[in-house]
Amino acid sequence: MADNKEREIRKQELRTRVVDAGQLVRKEEKERQREKSRRESGKGRRGRILLFVIVVVLLAVIAGTVVFLMRRSFHSYAVNWTVNFNEEQQSNTVDSDYEDYEVYGSGFLKVTRDGASYLDQKGKTVWNQAYEMNTPYVSVNGEYCAVADQGKTTIFIMNMDGTTGQAETNKPINKIAVARTGVVYALLEDSAASYITVFSREGKALDISIKSVLDGDGYPVDIAVSPDGTELMASFAYIEGGTLQNKVVFYNLGEVGQSAGGNRVVGGFSDDFSGHLAGRVHFSDDTHAQAFYDGGIAFFSTKVLTSPELSAKVELDETIRSVAYDGDYVGIVTDNNGKDSNGDPYALTLYRLNGQVVFRRTFRFNYTGFVVDHRKVLLYNDKTLMVYDANGALKYNGDLNAAIHMARVQEDMTSPFSMNVLVGSTGMMESVKLK
Repeated sequence: MADNKEREIRKQELRTRVVDAGQLVRKEEKERQREKSRRESGKGRRGRILLFVIVVVLLAVIAGTVVFLMRRSFHSYAVNWTVNFNEEQQSNTVDSDYEDYEVYGSGFLKVTRDGASYLDQKGKTVWNQAYEMNTPYVSVNGEYCAVADQGKTTIFIMNMDGTTGQAETNKPINKIAVARTGVVYALLEDSAASYITVFSREGKALDISIKSVLDGDGYPVDIAVSPDGTELMASFAYIEGGTLQNKVVFYNLGEVGQSAGGNRVVGGFSDDFSGHLAGRVHFSDDTHAQAFYDGGIAFFSTKVLTSPELSAKVELDETIRSVAYDGDYVGIVTDNNGKDSNGDPYALTLYRLNGQVVFRRTFRFNYTGFVVDHRKVLLYNDKTLMVYDANGALKYNGDLNAAIHMARVQEDMTSPFSMNVLVGSTGMMESVKLK
């Protein structure tokens, strides 16, 4: 009996040892699983950290590359192609002792006393309009351009496909302004008064006319038309109390202007220009306009058609030498009055349409031409070209092969690694790669 009891005790002890061993195995297995999880978690954490570091490094490299390319300057050039109009003797080109170029379309509008030609970005003559003019006066706006014989009575109106119309005036032409719609405003004058007459793109005189008497209203210095052709801006000079005065007047030639009276005036500014002369006025778009005067720049908003307002005024004690504009930018070159310590004689300033300064740079380059085109600023003389980007970085400063009459950016062939520039010269046109 005792033996059986002892055997049962030993069996129970054996079972207990087996259970304990199983529990120990399971415990060790759990420990191994936890250790494995810790190792995998550590690897994942290290992997995520490594991935984060790689991403940060790549972003830094990309950002550095972008900054480098944006600030990169070009120091040499190569001629892509040259079109010599005299050598080609094309029957559809014109030759004259007077030759001028305007930025137009993808290339240039070439203007002489014998005719005008549209040259595209490959130097191909798209069309030619022959005429005979002593003093060609040119206006360009979008796809339309107009050429008038200043002091005479003829106006030719063209778009990128060719001539759309010819207008004849009954009085000598002082200036013209063409809208993006092809509508042309002509400033005419005689000994007693000035007249603003409007023509359709076909050259038909429209039933719109504004008369200004010189003794009362003053002498018209400049005119500008909004892109949509409904708003007109004019600068008048007049004498008051023996002192030269100036006023900037806004007209509305659309439906809004019909309720403004016979003269269609919707706004006028004179106190802001007292003692000054606004020699240039300009519409950047349908709601932004500027007046450049011998004392600064006035920025106007015409969002409210019935009440234009002076949105900003930049006063300058430096003489404005040149004005250029394109899209959302307005640029001026002034004398440098010494505020900058480097002693450069000239200053270039680029503005947004609200009057905010984008950048100012001084320089000592004796330029003869000034263009703002595709977010680039180009200054040039006979054979030297200087190019700034819209951030004020100097992209190129050097000589070119051809004498430069006009230069512009060849946008569709420009990259971070090079910049193509179209050059209009005497009897020829070139594409130049800056690199």
